[in-house]
Amino acid sequence: MLLFALLLAACGDNKDKQGKALDTPTTGEITIIADDGYRPIIETSLHVFHSIYRNAKIHPIFASEGEAVSALLNDSVRVIVITRQLTEEENKYFQARGFTPKVTPIAYDAIAFILHPSNKDTVFTKEQMGQILTGAVTRWPELNPKSPLSDIQLVFDHPLSGTLRYVKDSVLMGQAISPKASALKNNVEVIDYVSKHPNALGIISANWISDTDDEGRQSFLKTIKLADIAEAPGKEGYGPYQAYLAEGTYPYKRTVYVVNAQARNGLGLGFASYLAADGQRIVLKDGLLPVNAVTRLIKATR
Repeated sequence: MLLFALLLAACGDNKDKQGKALDTPTTGEITIIADDGYRPIIETSLHVFHSIYRNAKIHPIFASEGEAVSALLNDSVRVIVITRQLTEEENKYFQARGFTPKVTPIAYDAIAFILHPSNKDTVFTKEQMGQILTGAVTRWPELNPKSPLSDIQLVFDHPLSGTLRYVKDSVLMGQAISPKASALKNNVEVIDYVSKHPNALGIISANWISDTDDEGRQSFLKTIKLADIAEAPGKEGYGPYQAYLAEGTYPYKRTVYVVNAQARNGLGLGFASYLAADGQRIVLKDGLLPVNAVTRLIKATR
């Protein structure tokens, strides 16, 4: 039975100093914060988790990665879902209290670049995308002289988002993003903006458009389209799809982690363990790449 070992470890001491019942891996109530990029998969996973463990209640808050880490360090929450591990300094904060947070990888995701449906340019090289992101290229005709579009409107989800951090750290390798880039509030706002502005290029978490069986997420793809990324001119471009993440042909892949700062075997550990085990089937169905099991990969129809 899933989590059986965790249950045995937790059942010996399930009350705090005041005699109040503590949460265990499969019971109790906690609040977590997840990066807004992973609202789809976290909501789906919690729905299934709650249906299995009916005495457990996890309340999700969806925010930026920066806000999630800040809440963890401020002891506002003990469990967060983000796309990076804690830094050495962040870990030292917890080590001074006698423990190190447990970090569980649960999925591989990607950042996705989205375009207005009227944009005829859909394949970009890594170099071209870098030029757009740094502001070295600011107009669509600089990439394609035949383009009828004008100034590139670069938009992303939030100033403290994991998506923006990934762009700066892993795509631009420390370079500053274009000063003309604009921050919105979340991934849905980016999708909506791009759907209404022909000159726009949006950056979102691929999880928002990855589930081919979800009518809501697939409705997004009727209002925008995905950009493909090629290694070099003349090479084939690839989108942020599950199979291309597995093959390594889409370059902007990242890992999703549950960071658990509960200093005992509580509900945070139970949820993380579920996501890393039986929950991998949800990851697969959701269009992300499981970290522990890959059984069915479907390439996008090109």
